[in-house]
Amino acid sequence: MALTPISGRACDGCTACCSFPPIRTEVLQKPANTLCPHCTIGQGCGVYAARPAVCQGFFCGWFFLPELGPEWHPNHSGVVIRSEYFSQDTITLLVLHLTAFLVSEDFAGMVGSWVEAGIGVEFERLGPPGYLPAKMRMNELLEEAVAARDLREMHKIFAWSLAHIDQDHTWEPDGVVLHTDLA
Repeated sequence: MALTPISGRACDGCTACCSFPPIRTEVLQKPANTLCPHCTIGQGCGVYAARPAVCQGFFCGWFFLPELGPEWHPNHSGVVIRSEYFSQDTITLLVLHLTAFLVSEDFAGMVGSWVEAGIGVEFERLGPPGYLPAKMRMNELLEEAVAARDLREMHKIFAWSLAHIDQDHTWEPDGVVLHTDLA
């Protein structure tokens, strides 16, 4: 399924995708949750024209979902929507930072609408540098609170699930050693 980015949306200095994913190409090996050596925070890629295809093809979900307002931009929300999972009828929300947005009605309302529509919702958290992220499916945990329109209960479940991932998950190394042939 080919996705077309929404006109007018831009990274605007966001460099989240230069940090969280592991990169495994011939010219660039970068462990998960480490900043690419070619990235300048707030500006972007220093080897933009020569960056690997995996980098060229990545856009977060904010670029594709018109129902998401500017508050969902990763720089504001602390959340990256993993667009590579769209074809699986799942929305993966990579929570980079614990922000006030996570307890907003906008966030809970959108998550609740996805749950009601039967779209899989996953919360994902980053592990330590060099370790793969961890996910938790939220639908079954949220069904009752969403049906009852219980914002307070939704927020409690959000907080519990993120803390559970952070504190109880056994992080798995990604096996990538930093190396670059890009100049």
